[in-house]
Amino acid sequence: MNISREALSHYENGKREPSLDMLNKLSKYFNVSIDFLINGEEFKKY
Repeated sequence: MNISREALSHYENGKREPSLDMLNKLSKYFNVSIDFLINGEEFKKY
């Protein structure tokens, strides 16, 4: 995925926010939605 351990650590600890491009890569890698990465839950359609 071409991300440094430092950058990942910063994302996990809230010191930095991933770009939209990185969120897209992470969502594909983990097979989850971007909503899940941001909010911790899937988007719910009403």
